[in-house]
Parts: sequence; structure tokens; C-alpha cells
Amino acid sequence: MKIMQTFLVLAFTIASHAVQASNDVEEGGKLYKTYCSACHGTEGGMDMIKRVAPPIVAVRMHYIGPYPDKTSFVAAVTNWVEVRDASKTLMPGAIRKFNIMPPVSVVREDLQKIAAYIYQGEIDKPAGFDEHVEQQHGNNRMNDGM
Repeated sequence: MKIMQTFLVLAFTIASHAVQASNDVEEGGKLYKTYCSACHGTEGGMDMIKRVAPPIVAVRMHYIGPYPDKTSFVAAVTNWVEVRDASKTLMPGAIRKFNIMPPVSVVREDLQKIAAYIYQGEIDKPAGFDEHVEQQHGNNRMNDGM
């Protein structure tokens, strides 16, 4: 009986963590649309004249290689958004093109949810993205996490 109770507690704990992780990604998607998609969305495709920031799929592509697990990815993206430092960017070309990201008024918990969404959510690629990556990175194409 004691083993069964322990098993049920463990199963409930694991299930609740999985539900919370799923909720974080879902809520992160909503927060992304509210706070990030106007600049990092698919609007404008890969026409850099029409863009004000790199597409979020490019952020995922650049961060997922050095930070392949969700915990380190979420921490790295969250930390960078909180304290933007051009000398520590993984996207120097984006900073040259668009300048450094301006400050955002989003609490850390919500930034973490947005980063979780970027890590594992369904992210659309702007038209021409794959061709742009091939042109910029060629055979050394980064792991885009897709």
C-alpha cells in the first residue's frame, strides 16, 4: 500500500510538472504575440527594409546550438532580454542591422514563459527565411531547432 501511495504521489508530481510546462509554452505564445511579434514576427518576410528586428525563429536558431536544453535556453534568452549587452550577443549581425533591442517592460516570469515558447512552441518562419539562412550560413547552417 505504501509503495502504491508513493507511486501515485510521484505520478501526480510528474503530471503536474508536464501540465505546467505545457501551460508555460501556451501562455508564452500569447505573451509573445502581445509583446514580441510586432517586431520579431513574420511580417515583412526577409526583406530587411521592412523588418525592425530579426524574426524570432532566427533567435531560436542562434540560441539553441549553445543552449540545447530548455533550462539553459530559457535562462540565456531571459537574461539577455533583461540586460541587453551587445558584447554578449549571439546575433552580432542583427545588432549591426537593427541596433540593440530596446528595453521591454515585461516581468521575469513572463520573459521565461516567452523564452519557453521560443524554445519549443510552434514558430512560423517568415517567407524567404530558409533561403536567407542558406545564403548567410551556407553549408555551415546552424541547428535551427525546427
